[in-house]
Amino acid sequence: MKKSKITKSNSMDKIIKMISRNEQMERNGGGQWVATHRVHKSKKTYSRKRFKRDTKDALDD
Repeated sequence: MKKSKITKSNSMDKIIKMISRNEQMERNGGGQWVATHRVHKSKKTYSRKRFKRDTKDALDD
């Protein structure tokens, strides 16, 4: 197991966050970071990138 950093302050929030990060790294297998609070992208809103991709695909067919 990796040695964890020594925190300069003994704030409980920092310690709890550091412990939960270390546990998540171990759970995800070898240091992969997975975002837990991602913003949900609505499919109903206008997306210029998606519109360009769809029109390009339609023209190729």
